[in-house]
Amino acid sequence: MIRSAVIADAHPITVLWNDFIRDTAFTFTTELKVRSDVEAIITDPERSVLICEQEGVFEGFALFGTFRGGPGYVHTVEHSIYLVPEAQGKGLGRALMDALVSAAMTLGHHAMIGAISGGNANAVAFHEKCGFKQAGRLPKVGRKNGVWHDLILMHLIIETLTDTFESKG
Repeated sequence: MIRSAVIADAHPITVLWNDFIRDTAFTFTTELKVRSDVEAIITDPERSVLICEQEGVFEGFALFGTFRGGPGYVHTVEHSIYLVPEAQGKGLGRALMDALVSAAMTLGHHAMIGAISGGNANAVAFHEKCGFKQAGRLPKVGRKNGVWHDLILMHLIIETLTDTFESKG
């Protein structure tokens, strides 16, 4: 089941997010999350945070938020999806992505960006299966654990009702 996150979800989100921060180079963030920051993200009206659970067991989360500051980017969001290892490869990531895209469309967003570590080939393949196109590769722009990492930018154009109306008008 996929649903919107609530404050009570802050703990499992924080634990899983910190696992990825601490144990992988899939995120270049090195500062661990604290529950109060995750609670603020959940309640931020500029973000959408979704939870995936099976029979009441937390399996992962997905979120999107502002891509860049400034009014020219107001219709573009950047997303992340995190699944517990046991949930990977079962279609839950795709279900979360579909729900994120639907939420973005409902809110009138036009584009979704995925910023993926160059070392995460599975994430690149996943995004391609979801219809994302590679927009660019930025060599050695992320540094974590003393190693430089490439960043791959992937994008998906979301056709909203406003876009459809404007293109026919």
